[in-house]
This record gives sequence, C-alpha cells and structure tokens, in this order.
Amino acid sequence: MDADWTLLSLNHVDHILLGRRVVDTRSMREGELRAVVVENGREVGYALGEDHREFDVPMKHMRAAS
Repeated sequence: MDADWTLLSLNHVDHILLGRRVVDTRSMREGELRAVVVENGREVGYALGEDHREFDVPMKHMRAAS
C-alpha cells in the first residue's frame, strides 16, 4: 500500500475499499470493510464478517471480494 494517507480521526484513513466486500487473503474470511487505521506505520483494516463479528487484517492481505 502507498503511504499517502488522508488522516481522518483516531488514526482512521480513507481507503478505496471502505464499505465494500473484502477478503482476507490469508484466511479467505470475507466481510465488509468498516475502517482502516494506521497502527505503527502500517494500515490495518477492520471488517465486519458474516457472523457479525469484527476482524482485523493488515491491508496488504486484503483484497476486494469477487
């Protein structure tokens, strides 16, 4: 990911996948991307899974769902 972030609040950043269905390429878990946060210089995505539980994934392991 590019380090050209638009900082919103509470370290949240804008991202093109926000609000879209995404897949964690490590676990193949799917959900809706709800937030992207900068933690220790890295982008971490928070997605709401089909089981209605939130999970976090480094954005380098996140892609849009098909």
